Amino acid sequence: MLKILPLEKADAVCIVKWNDKKTSDFLLQWAGSGYEYPISEKQIIDRIEAMTSSNYKLYKIVHENKMIGTIEIINIDTENKTAKIGRYLLNPELTGRGYGSKALEELVSIAFNDFKKVWLSVFDFNKSAIRCYEKVGFKIANQEVRDNGWIAINMEITNPAI
Repeated sequence: MLKILPLEKADAVCIVKWNDKKTSDFLLQWAGSGYEYPISEKQIIDRIEAMTSSNYKLYKIVHENKMIGTIEIINIDTENKTAKIGRYLLNPELTGRGYGSKALEELVSIAFNDFKKVWLSVFDFNKSAIRCYEKVGFKIANQEVRDNGWIAINMEITNPAI
């Protein structure tokens, strides 16, 4: 069974490990401008510590009592009841096994307690992530070209209960 739990300082080591021997493009792809290359435990811990006075929430994805990923709710807009899902990273050894869509379903369920719409951005070359998001119910809203030339696809899902 998968669980979405608050990210803790001790979890930083896993995130750094999953980025070991990865490129700056890899970090940019999943973290945007949230972290600087190379990622460090200190950067992650600093972000966790700043969470109480911010517009984001950090979570870990847990399966069989082991952290297998990280995901965030960012750009929280309480007035419009919207938020973005970002910095979604699974242990690279576990991709392609269905954990991604299951974790995203769980996070969307949590987000729908407070928000009427949740959205995310994915780069057009990340075909497996796009399929995962579509499987959960996200629909393409629009696209934009980033400063580095990458095409970001913005996808959203609306809370059927609101």
